Formats: sequence, C-alpha cells, structure tokens
Amino acid sequence: MKITNLPIPLIDRVRAQNPVVLTVANNVTADKVADALSASGASPIMSQAPEEAPAMVGLADAITINLGTIDQAQLTLIRAILDANAGRCPVVLDPVAVGSSDYRLTIAKRLLADYYFTVIRGNASEIASLAGLTANGHGIDAGDVQGDPVTVAKRCAHTYHTCVLLTGPTDVVTDGQDVFTNPTRANMLTVNVGSGDMLSSLTAAYLAVGDNPVTSSALVAKAFSLAGLVAARHAAGLGHWQTRFFDELSQLTSDRFAAQLAHGKDDNNDE
Repeated sequence: MKITNLPIPLIDRVRAQNPVVLTVANNVTADKVADALSASGASPIMSQAPEEAPAMVGLADAITINLGTIDQAQLTLIRAILDANAGRCPVVLDPVAVGSSDYRLTIAKRLLADYYFTVIRGNASEIASLAGLTANGHGIDAGDVQGDPVTVAKRCAHTYHTCVLLTGPTDVVTDGQDVFTNPTRANMLTVNVGSGDMLSSLTAAYLAVGDNPVTSSALVAKAFSLAGLVAARHAAGLGHWQTRFFDELSQLTSDRFAAQLAHGKDDNNDE
C-alpha cells in the first residue's frame, strides 16, 4: 500500500516532548548530528564508555547506532548499549559504507542477527549490500545497485523484518508492504558530509514520539529533504547552505511544514 498521509503533528510533538536521542556517533559528524537534533527540538546525548551504557540507555527515548567510524572499541560500546536497551526504546541502524569493506558488512549483519532494529537508514548501495544484492558504492556515496530503489528497500525490509528508510534521488520508506516515496531532494544534501547521519538520528527522535515506524520515518524524510531544498534556494554555496539548513530545522513546525507543502515548496528544484 502506498502511504500518502503523513503524521505532521509529530513535528510539534518532538519539540514538546524533547526526546533524548542516544547516538553512537560517526566521529566525523558528531557535532552536526547533535546540532540537528537540538535544532529540531530533540535532546542529543553521546557516549564512548561501555561502563555507562545502562545509565545512558536509562535516559534515552531512542537510540541511533552509526557505523561510520566503527572499530572494536566502539563495537563493544554498541553491544553494551543494545544489551542494556533490550527492546526498551526504538533503535535506528545507520550502516555507513557497509558495501565498502567486508569488515563493516560483517559487523552490520552480525548486529542485525543479534538485535532488532526499528529502522535501518541508508543509501541505496548500503541497503542493497545488506539485502545481498549487487551494489557499487563509492565510499560513503551511493553507486549503481541491482534493482529499483523500492524493490531494494522491500527486500532489505523483508530480510530483517523491519522498516527501511532508503535515501537517494527518491527516498523510499517501507516495511516490505506499505511504501512511501519522496522525490523531494536538494543537491546540497548529497555533497554535505553528514546528511545521512543527521537524518538517522532525527529518525530516532521521531520514532520516540510516533506510533508507526513507517509513517514516522516517512515524515522525517520529507521534512528533512524539504528543509534542505528550501535552504538551497537562497544559498551561495555549501557553507551558506549549512547555516540556512540549520535555520530551517530550528524553525520547523507542523504549521510551517504543512504550509510549505500546500504552496508547492517541495517542488524538486533547488535552483
């Protein structure tokens, strides 16, 4: 079934409830992730100490596991956090560049075998790699994949019995049955390092206050891409865009989002 109605009130609910999102971060983008969460009304928290995993999980309303700079020390932390969580709150997996090395892919698949993730958020190459399909990623960037994005996302969702948020020229959100597609895309999001990392942790924030992983993920995907698109329309370059993008996130409300949709602001054109 194709999803057309988004739970727009969740945007205001994030600001009202201020969910705490515990992120095992990519060390390259941790500050961007924290700023994006804060600008959107959530409360970021990060940790590098397995010893405090139970305390951090006790504070959290949602968790994001990012494999962008994974090593054995961080894997120990991840397992400590997931063991302490034991299904208590929703968890998002961001399998950064898993198609780039057997090491990353093995870790991601082992985690998926040992723990349940509410949402897997990745680009087409990452999702295809997890689903056992041919993928040709370029570092952290998506490359050519075997199959169309909806088919790839559905296969991954079926494989791990979860919700998948596949980002690309057209975002796809699916649990293997219900499907949401989002053609809104700002070119700046593809060149800004950390866009996917920010979206993964924001997805966790929306899961913390929403009832349905598919519709909650669909809403945040649409709102995130629209913020990037609106910011790009008056930005001189990447640095200027980043400032305007965080401004858009900080001003995002349910009414503002609904008005932008009503006035066609999601037209896929960032010129």
